[in-house]
Amino acid sequence: MKNKILTITISVVLTTIVILTVGYFIFGLHKKPLQILSIDSPDKIYNAYVVENPSLDPPNQSLFISKKGLKEFRLVENLPEDIEHIKQIIWSPDSKTVIFLTNWHLIVTNVEKFNTKKISLNNDWWRWHNNKKTFISSNRIIEIKKINFINSDSLMYQTSEMSYPEKICVSNF
Repeated sequence: MKNKILTITISVVLTTIVILTVGYFIFGLHKKPLQILSIDSPDKIYNAYVVENPSLDPPNQSLFISKKGLKEFRLVENLPEDIEHIKQIIWSPDSKTVIFLTNWHLIVTNVEKFNTKKISLNNDWWRWHNNKKTFISSNRIIEIKKINFINSDSLMYQTSEMSYPEKICVSNF
């Protein structure tokens, strides 16, 4: 009887280990984060980049700024997994401001002060799935029609939902 219990216990433990190991590789959790987008600043001092982290339900992206030639970097934002993803990185001509354009936000960062402002492009709410483990968003797609730096301390943007462009003063944050 003791041998049967021991055999069953060992079988259950080994089966669990095999299933977890296979799942670990199938879902890509063994992979390292992958840099998917990288843009140097116009003065070549900084680099803005996006990292895709391993995930069961991608995208799972993080936004960073680093100093070129040094091992110094800053995390700007962790985007919500499975909802938000990067579309474009835009640097100001003077390399003081970087914009991370996602499908939901403009994330504007002053590189010198490292102050960040997050501007919502889509005001829809996210909704939980019935199982409460993942969430979804509306299927409404909002595109940036125009985005321009006016001078070193302000920019103008307009979305497909806006009648007129909106101006932002980046020196205020």
